[in-house]
Amino acid sequence: MKRLLGVILLGCLLMAGCQEKKNVILATVGGKPITQSDLDHRLAGIPAEIRAAATERKKEFIEDIVSEELLLQEAEKRGINRLADVKQLQEEARKKILIAKLIELEVDNGSLLGSADALSYYEAHKEEFKAPLLLRASHILVKTEEEAVSIKSQLDLGADFEELARAKSIDATGKRGGDLGFFQKGQLVPEFEEAVFEMKKGSIAGPVKTNFGYHIIKLTDRIEPSVRDYESIRKPLEEKLIMAKRRKSLKELVDRLKTKITVTFNEKAVV
Repeated sequence: MKRLLGVILLGCLLMAGCQEKKNVILATVGGKPITQSDLDHRLAGIPAEIRAAATERKKEFIEDIVSEELLLQEAEKRGINRLADVKQLQEEARKKILIAKLIELEVDNGSLLGSADALSYYEAHKEEFKAPLLLRASHILVKTEEEAVSIKSQLDLGADFEELARAKSIDATGKRGGDLGFFQKGQLVPEFEEAVFEMKKGSIAGPVKTNFGYHIIKLTDRIEPSVRDYESIRKPLEEKLIMAKRRKSLKELVDRLKTKITVTFNEKAVV
């Protein structure tokens, strides 16, 4: 029993010591004390990396609080807090703070995900995470069909595609051997896509006419559609599901409030 009383007494002394520390006055401004509790509150509201620096330079940070308090007291002395535009801003801030807190309590706290929610969604909706078919192609673009036919004949006889692209193509890609990089359906002009999406890797086709001229096309790579790995999409998926739950909860909250609070519209004024 004595040991238990000793532990309780020690706990009370520690709590009293912590409270006393929080009430330590660090500075006074016009008679208003700035306490350790005020400093702790300020530190808690800033990013961790800045908080560490502020803790190391405690006096500088306190001086910043003092400067802010000096400006506040001067503003109040001049009656700036009673100006109409300031009152309006204060009222707008009050509304936003109250609404944000209500949403935090009624919406955000209920929009958290369970540990397996995102994975369950992924398993049931894998089609959503399917990477599209990707092609990589090179082309040689010329102005006339006759030029295109001639180039195709040279390629059929074994000419180097990249060299001909550099020498003959009027497109800027000619400088890099005609390489267009990877693309998916819908990113290129329809006539070009109609031809290239029917090709096999390594094959050469053309001439293909588009608004730009006549193309000779070589399909250099083809990556078949595949489902993205769960870990690669986990974070954006979790964010998407949280936002969906949040929108749903917010709508339900507003709908509930509409059943409790009468809302009317002036139909003539709102049309």
